[in-house]
Amino acid sequence: MWKLVRRIVQWSVLVIGIGFLVWQLPGLVGEAGRLRSALAGMRWEWFSVAVLCGLGSLVAYGELHRRLLLGGGVQVGTWAIQAIHFAENALSTTLPALGDPAGFAYATYKLHQRGVGGVLAAWSTVLSGVVATIVLLLLGVLGLGATGRVPVVTAAAVAVVIVAGSWACWRVVTNAGLLHRTMHALTELARRVPLLGRGAWAAEPDATARRVSERIQLLRPSGPQWTAVVVVAALSWAFDFLSLTATAVALGVPLAWSVLLVGFLVVQASIALQIMPGGAGLAEAGLLGVLVTSGTPAAEAMAVVLVYRGINWVGLAVLGWLVYLVDMRGRAGRCDES
Repeated sequence: MWKLVRRIVQWSVLVIGIGFLVWQLPGLVGEAGRLRSALAGMRWEWFSVAVLCGLGSLVAYGELHRRLLLGGGVQVGTWAIQAIHFAENALSTTLPALGDPAGFAYATYKLHQRGVGGVLAAWSTVLSGVVATIVLLLLGVLGLGATGRVPVVTAAAVAVVIVAGSWACWRVVTNAGLLHRTMHALTELARRVPLLGRGAWAAEPDATARRVSERIQLLRPSGPQWTAVVVVAALSWAFDFLSLTATAVALGVPLAWSVLLVGFLVVQASIALQIMPGGAGLAEAGLLGVLVTSGTPAAEAMAVVLVYRGINWVGLAVLGWLVYLVDMRGRAGRCDES
């Protein structure tokens, strides 16, 4: 019975995710038809660079997670972590309403299948996103200062606040006593939630809180490990930004670095708002607005938006769903054999 339920859930998730992409497809195709002249002069070598940079961004994010797990004394294979993150990206950027929770649950479950403790798997998944966000904020502020969008002194001051605040938060999280008290309070709260407050863990909240705290504290990267994590996170964002830049070059649209940076940050902010999966609609409108405001002709600006989002949202999501499908079929085959 459980196998049947699991297969129904898996196929439902797949159909919903692919269905959302198919729903978006007519709009993208329609725009491509109207922009045929702008797309006709595509320089395919630079388009290939944009595609490779888009792939590199997601690969670097997977490597970020792998290196965080190494900081917890757990080694997960490179191919395994990449497969997990490609599928997680597809889930989080295409499933309406439940994208991020579904992606988080999938990544945690798949890591647990590969021998990572449940608490450590969940915590490392959360921490990967937090680190990536902090690095984006830091790079964004410094970039805005370097391009003259904000005063250099202001950018430097904000960067210092981000670094100091991040360090202070990490010190709090790694404080054994404070972490245990926080976990104890959360455990007590969870016990009072209907359906959640069942099982052996609820009978002994203090022991549960201590056990969870100890497992969270296993993730303590060393100085060199933290350096590697931050560098890989920066590479992930750099590849994504370079994908946008290469897209503009491929289409022969001259854009200043400052304009590309603001447009890129607007796209990332739109995705973070989670109003629609992958920032659909809002990200495109935001990037288009930045490009047109800078003086770029509307047709050329729309072409850049269409190609960039086609690569870094639709293209990567399709790849992720293929990985998810292969993994799902592989599990079904193993279940049938057993």
